[in-house]
Amino acid sequence: MGKLAYRTLRENITDAIRMKIVGQELKPGDHIVEAELANEFGISRGPIREALRQLEIEGLIEYTRNIGCSVKQITIQDSYEIYFMRTGYETMSVKLVGGKIPGDTLDRMEDILDKMKNLDVEHYDEVFAYDNGFHGELVKMANMPRLYQAWSQLNYGNVISGYREDLDRNYVVSRQYTIHKELVDACHTGNTDSICRVISEHYMKTIRHLLKEQGISEEEAGFCMDFLL
Repeated sequence: MGKLAYRTLRENITDAIRMKIVGQELKPGDHIVEAELANEFGISRGPIREALRQLEIEGLIEYTRNIGCSVKQITIQDSYEIYFMRTGYETMSVKLVGGKIPGDTLDRMEDILDKMKNLDVEHYDEVFAYDNGFHGELVKMANMPRLYQAWSQLNYGNVISGYREDLDRNYVVSRQYTIHKELVDACHTGNTDSICRVISEHYMKTIRHLLKEQGISEEEAGFCMDFLL
C-alpha cells in the first residue's frame, strides 16, 4: 500500500487495521507487530502506535504484559457491555423524540427490514451492515451528532462479536427479520415505554442465546437481564 496523505494518516491507518480485524485477516489472539504494519503501509511506527491506541480504546485489541499487542477475543462480558450501551443510546434517542418515530425514519427501517427477509448464510457479511443501518436510524433521528458518534463506535464490536468461531451463523441469519420486525411494530405504536422495552429485549435475546450456547446459566453469569434498570 502506498503512503497515505499525512492529514488523514492516523484515521486511515486506524480504519485499515480495523478492517483487517473485521475481515478476519487478523483474528482473535493474533499478535500485532508494529514494525510489520509500518513496513506494509510504508510509514513510520508513530501513526501505527496511535492507531493501535485508538483500537485499544474501541476494545478491538489489547496489550498484555510480556506478550504485547494482539487482537482481542470478544467474550460474553464484552458482548453484554456492547449491547448494554447500544440499548442505552437507542432508548435515549427514543425518549428524546417522545416515542414519536419520524415517518422517514420508519420508512428507512422498513426498507432494511425487507432486505433482511431474504438473507441467507452465504451473505452473512450483510447481516451486520443491515443491523447497524437499521439501529442507526433510531439514533440519527435525535439529531444529536455526538450521540450518534458514541453509538457508532460500538459498531465494530458488534461485528466482531458476530464473527466468533463458536457462533451459529444459521441461527443469526434466520432470526434477523423476526426480531427486527418486532422493533418496527413497536415503533409504530408511538409509545416510548413499549419501544424501549422491545429494544432492551431485542439485545437481551442475543445475550441469553450466547449464554445458552456456552452452557452458562443466567445466575452463573451474574448479569442483570434487564437493560432498562
